[in-house]
Amino acid sequence: MGCRDRAGTGGEQEVTRGVCLLALLPLLLGADQAPHIPSAFRFELDATPELHRLWEASSAAKAERVACLAAVIESDTVRISRVVPLESGRSDSLGISAEASLEQCGPPQWRGTVHTHIALQDGRRPYSIFSGADRGVMMLWWRRWNLDGVFCLLYSANEVTCEIEGPEGAVIFPRSRY
Repeated sequence: MGCRDRAGTGGEQEVTRGVCLLALLPLLLGADQAPHIPSAFRFELDATPELHRLWEASSAAKAERVACLAAVIESDTVRISRVVPLESGRSDSLGISAEASLEQCGPPQWRGTVHTHIALQDGRRPYSIFSGADRGVMMLWWRRWNLDGVFCLLYSANEVTCEIEGPEGAVIFPRSRY
């Protein structure tokens, strides 16, 4: 299936376009000049139960929740080893304090954040892409820490989308189950 065949609508089309452009980079630049881009992410055994707990807490509260991610970006894989929820103290109407995540989820212990989207589009489908506000916080994170960050979005009890975001742009991974 080619990139043209996978085009969707709205946010899905934007994600698909980004993934397709990343796939074409080695052809456009030549294999020896193309930057190495990880192609997969993996949640380690200790991280997976915490993701489930984060989703359950968010669903029960009917409010978004956020957690810090410990991750390592290796040659072809992003490995997420730890997830620790932030306390929901002072926050916006969605239950997330951008200031708290910027302060508490930085290096060397943390490499980014994961947050939940529990609201449904049309009362049926989850919002499965990062919002404009999410992208603003991601940008603030990598600018503050001067390091590529790893950001994930839980949009159902077992589905997630993740990105690496930094000065060189974003690396968008396909949606996945955890």
